[in-house]
Amino acid sequence: MILEASLADAVGAEHVEAIDELSYRVVPGSAAEVAEVIRRAGAHRAAIHPVGAGGRAAKLPVTRFDEGRPRVMIATRRLDQVLQLDETSLLVHAQAGLTGLELERILNPRNLSIGDYPPVVLMSSLGGIIAVRTPGKSSARHGFFEDAVVGVSAVLADGRTVHTRVAPRRSTGPDLARALCGSEGTIGFITSAVLRIHQKPEARLVAAYILPSVDAAVSAVYLALREETAPSGLRIYDAAEAQRHFGGLQMSAGTALLCAATAGPTDLATCDRDLITSAVLAEGGRTSDHALAEIWWRRLHAGEPTPGPPPTLQVMATPSKVRGVYQRVISDLIANGANARAHISRFDADGAVLFFTFERSGAPADDSLLTLAARSAEAAGAWLLGARAHKLDLYLNALRDNLDPDRIMNPGALT
Repeated sequence: MILEASLADAVGAEHVEAIDELSYRVVPGSAAEVAEVIRRAGAHRAAIHPVGAGGRAAKLPVTRFDEGRPRVMIATRRLDQVLQLDETSLLVHAQAGLTGLELERILNPRNLSIGDYPPVVLMSSLGGIIAVRTPGKSSARHGFFEDAVVGVSAVLADGRTVHTRVAPRRSTGPDLARALCGSEGTIGFITSAVLRIHQKPEARLVAAYILPSVDAAVSAVYLALREETAPSGLRIYDAAEAQRHFGGLQMSAGTALLCAATAGPTDLATCDRDLITSAVLAEGGRTSDHALAEIWWRRLHAGEPTPGPPPTLQVMATPSKVRGVYQRVISDLIANGANARAHISRFDADGAVLFFTFERSGAPADDSLLTLAARSAEAAGAWLLGARAHKLDLYLNALRDNLDPDRIMNPGALT
C-alpha cells in the first residue's frame, strides 16, 4: 500500500491500478512522470516492466526474477504526441506510446512516411518497436528500423533521464542510442525518439513472376538485391501456398510465385522493377499476372484479409541458408505425413523470414509436429523467430551492472 500511494502521488490515483498485492499498472502522462515512477519504484526495489501500445495486457507471469518483490508495469499509452516535425531535415520527434500506424496517419497528409515497414510491425508503439529487437522490422528499401533512430530519450534505473544527441555521426562518440535499441527496457525506459522519415513515393509499381522453383526465386531476389535494387516489398510463395492465397491459382508442383513492389520517383521505381524482372529471367522465370501482386500489396498495406489459418512456424535465416531451411523443413514434414506449404518475405541484408503452415490428417499441427519442424529448421541453420545470440551477454551484463545494479529494469528480459 505504501508503494501504491507513492505511485498515485506521482501520476494521480486514476492512473494507478492495483493488479494484485504486489503488482501495479501505472500510466504516466509525461517523461517526467515516468522518471518519478521509476525513481519511486526503485526505492522499493520494485521490478519495472514496460507495457506498450495496448497498455492493458493480461497480467504478466511472475518469473524467478520477480518473486517476492513488487512489480510496476508502466504503460505508455498516454505518451502519444508528436513533439516536433522538421519537414526540411525529414526528422520527427515522437513520444514512445504513439504507434507506428498512428504516426504514419499524422505524416501522410504532409506527403511524408516512416517508410515501407510491414504494417504488423507498425501496429506496435514506437517504444516497443525500438526496444524489442526482432527480425522483420526492416525494409529492403529503407533498411532496419533501428537505422531510422537518430536520437532517443530514456529514463535509467535511478530515475535519471538521458537524451542521446541528434548530430552528424562524425560528431559523436559512443552511441547510447544503439545500446537502447533492442535492449527490451533492461538499460533504460524509452520515452521518446527522433526518427528519420521519408517523402511519400511519387510512384509505386507491383509485379508478379512465376519461377521454376523456390530456390530459383530466392536466387532471383538476392541477384536483384546485389544489383542494389531497393524494392518496397518482396514475397515468395511456394506452389501450395500460392494456390491457398490466390483462390486456387493453378501452378505446377515445385514452382514458385514472386510478388514484388517498387517505389520512389517514377524512373527509379521503373528501374528497380526492371532489375527484378531481369533477375527473374536470369533464373528461368517469367512475368505473370500483375493482379496477383496487387492483391498481395492490398493485403499487406490496405487491410484486405489474408486467407487463414496463420502460419504455424516462423523462422529467420541468413541469405545463404534460406534455400536449405525451406527444403529441409518441407521435406521433413512431408516425410512425417504432414501437408506443408510456405512463403518467404521480409528480405533484408541479414536474410529473410520463412513462414511455414502445416497440418496432418486435416487437424492442426500438434506439439510433436511443431517440435519436428523447429528442429529441422535449426538443423538447417535457421533461428526461431525471437531467438537471439548470447555471445555479447557478458558486455550486456557489465552495462546492466553499472546502470542497474539492483536489476529493477525488466529483470526477466534478455536472460
